[in-house]
Amino acid sequence: MSKLKNNDDNLKKFKTLKKEKNESVGDYAVRVIEYNIINMSLPPGTFISEKIISDMLDISRTPVREAFSRLEKANFIEIYPQKASRVSLIDIDIIDETSFIRRTLEKEIIKTVCEKHSVEDLNLLSDNISQYKKNMKNDDLYKLLNIDNNFHKILFLIANKKLTYNIIKDSIKHFNRERIFNIMEMDRSRILKEHQDIFQAIKEKNSKKAISLIETHLTHVTEDLEFLKSKFPNYFKD
Repeated sequence: MSKLKNNDDNLKKFKTLKKEKNESVGDYAVRVIEYNIINMSLPPGTFISEKIISDMLDISRTPVREAFSRLEKANFIEIYPQKASRVSLIDIDIIDETSFIRRTLEKEIIKTVCEKHSVEDLNLLSDNISQYKKNMKNDDLYKLLNIDNNFHKILFLIANKKLTYNIIKDSIKHFNRERIFNIMEMDRSRILKEHQDIFQAIKEKNSKKAISLIETHLTHVTEDLEFLKSKFPNYFKD
């Protein structure tokens, strides 16, 4: 009974988003469901159905069925035919692999950024850090995550690697869900301090220090998983 109640409570946290101009209903459904999964409004293990989601979004079940199928392929939803569907549990192996991708790429990116950056580039990073500090205690965790991600996106853009960033952007969505969880439960000021330290190393053009800092910064995610798993074992895949 308590599990059913918890599931109902989770569904009450579901947030609808405004449909974008020229966005197909199927894409809209995917975007909203994915947003709620990454934002932990639909925590891992929450049971959902096409009917419930279609009612919440006020759309037909066909685009919701399509969205479920697409999100299953992305490992965000588990579908049990003729039974139910549920939000996938957090898979530590996926987080480890995406973390590895980011660390490997960003150590090279940060080296390039230290070697060639403009005053305008430094201003972009400084403004981002100010935004994070301003929103650090904000309850909108998705916004805070986006500010955090934008810091790293700016690094890719400074290094003239926009295509590389776009290629990995979708692959790190599971990483983003864990990051939201991390922001919810861990010390947000640590992210701010580490971004400030990385920024200072870039200003000093100290690539050795910046590489070490970015590796430590991106390794925290996998280290923190052990704490989160011990506190919320039901959210994680065995």
